[in-house]
Amino acid sequence: MTRLAIVGLGLVSLNLATTGIIYSQPVVAQSRNRLAKTSGEIPVVKSAALGANMDVPWSKLVRIEDPFEGNYLGIFDRNYFWSNFVNNNARVEVISLWSRNSIRVLLAYSARNCAYRSYYHTLLAAPECLVSHNTLKIDNLYIKIGEQVFRLAGNNGTFQVSDELATALKNSPAKNVTIRLLSESGEAVDSQIGKGTVEGWKSVY
Repeated sequence: MTRLAIVGLGLVSLNLATTGIIYSQPVVAQSRNRLAKTSGEIPVVKSAALGANMDVPWSKLVRIEDPFEGNYLGIFDRNYFWSNFVNNNARVEVISLWSRNSIRVLLAYSARNCAYRSYYHTLLAAPECLVSHNTLKIDNLYIKIGEQVFRLAGNNGTFQVSDELATALKNSPAKNVTIRLLSESGEAVDSQIGKGTVEGWKSVY
């Protein structure tokens, strides 16, 4: 049985009874075959780079034509929510790209800090607010599929997909899947992958 406990966004305990640490070699032939069959039927995205304010088809199968990484199939997913994060009420956005060989994750947040310049401003005027935009470096990704939890150790938000994980993703029931992001500095954030993306995994894996 897997137990995950979290208070706020702080990691309290983590007992992974069924854990897979994922590493794999690239699977090229299979992706090329799928690409040849479906390339004329799906949208094309010209870059695999992740960032805030992206304009891509979300939770839909796309053909990525990246000048550095080449051509392959993938699905972009986005989830955002407000939370008391890094000591501020922040808008947190979790953006991910799911492809056969790797999962890429970006955690971005916008924090709003407001203050009055003087006592009189508290009575007569609105506070002055400063909005800061930041990202966190994600080193570990946890994916919970049923009662099984996969732990992926990555580099700069990129995680390799093994055959075992690919099979689990492909066979995952068509409902939201919970993930946990663990940053280099120790922050833990729980998020969800939407049902549309989960259904799309069957075409990628």
